Amino acid sequence: MKFRRIAIIMALTLALTACVSNTGTAPQGGGAGTEVADQTQSQEVVTDVSDNTAAEPVSDPEPEPEPEPEPLPEPEDPAPFEFITDCGTTTLNGYTVKPIPDNEAFEYILGMNGGMNLGNAFDASDCTWLSNEMDYESAWCGAKTTTAYIDSLCREGYNVLRVPVSWHNHVDSEFNISEEWLARVGEVVDYALSKDMYVIINIHHDVDKKYFYPDSEHLDNTLKYTETIWRQLAYYFQDRSDKLIFECINEPRLKGTNNEWWFSSENDTVLDAYDALMRANQRFVDTVRDTGGNNADRYLMVCGYCHIPSSTVSENFSLPYDTADNKIIVSVHSYRPYEFAGDVSGTSSFGDKEERENKQVFSSLYDRFVANGIPVIIGEYGCIDKCNPIDRVNYYEFMGECSALYTIPIIAWDNNVVNNTGSVLSESFGFIDRATGNVVHQDLVDAMTDDYVK
Repeated sequence: MKFRRIAIIMALTLALTACVSNTGTAPQGGGAGTEVADQTQSQEVVTDVSDNTAAEPVSDPEPEPEPEPEPLPEPEDPAPFEFITDCGTTTLNGYTVKPIPDNEAFEYILGMNGGMNLGNAFDASDCTWLSNEMDYESAWCGAKTTTAYIDSLCREGYNVLRVPVSWHNHVDSEFNISEEWLARVGEVVDYALSKDMYVIINIHHDVDKKYFYPDSEHLDNTLKYTETIWRQLAYYFQDRSDKLIFECINEPRLKGTNNEWWFSSENDTVLDAYDALMRANQRFVDTVRDTGGNNADRYLMVCGYCHIPSSTVSENFSLPYDTADNKIIVSVHSYRPYEFAGDVSGTSSFGDKEERENKQVFSSLYDRFVANGIPVIIGEYGCIDKCNPIDRVNYYEFMGECSALYTIPIIAWDNNVVNNTGSVLSESFGFIDRATGNVVHQDLVDAMTDDYVK
């Protein structure tokens, strides 16, 4: 979304700072927090007891003056916490636009307008019927990515392209990536960058015990896969501009278990997975930074368990340590409520209840991260076509409003599946024809790319 920016400086008191740090909800980031305690000085009083059996009384000597205590240093004024926003002057459907921290990270994401996923293209996986690995790109979505498609995105007002990539079908036994496959991914990435788009690449459908599996039993292999893949990608894209963002992993979870899509902070198995994921996030950051060049301070995205918002705002999630200052973006996905957004047998209406659930997601992310200076991106969202065009428009408009209200960019999922059946179609997230660039759902595209803060 496009935002007008009016600088507002809000000084936070030390008491407020202490309150935030003690809530247990503030994210633990790249450096140790500093706790300022009251400093006091005490003096030890020593009493001399003279020997009263002496033959001649001895008069008490004149007591030496006690040394003047060193003055306590003057407390420094807290650095003002600056916000840049239309807060206090701009409202959106009755809500005041939330303040956002005035730091480089938010200046960066304020440039993001509408976002789109290049879904079901490079992320296609395990297509055993193919003999040529280069056919994976069209195996799920039915089309190779064209410049006409990316040109169309730009014309319609999108300037963020997330490029999910599954690598495991394109590596050898030591996880070395196929040069041909990497070059094709690079070709699409470079074209989007040449159009001045933000581009996000990741590790997508590689959550598997042979590759990336977040538990302690498979941790060594997970860390090896993370480091090997990202070292190759980081060197390959080392000189690309800072509009290229690296995202560690897509929806890391205990695949094939009862806990695959559910997070419980009381489940030891899930907590073990969370610990393994935090270690993988750290290995990802360390690996990318170690390659130098533009990667020394490139923006990096990390997620919580399975990209679930509630798991990410929990105290189990912490930001990895980073040598770059404030260059970590938190990534979540949101298809809410699922019975509306994704369940073919669920509801087709988008009303007050559905709005409340989505607004709660944005609000929780704002409170945990944005208000504390940490940017967040919802890397996937969307709702399938249930022959409910008005409700779908209402959904995408509402998500756009929340994105503007909380300054959380959102990236729609498009898998090039368009519903032409006249009935509910599973996974129908298509908006723009991948091969031709022709817009299929102009009303939905307009809802996604509108400027909601006027």
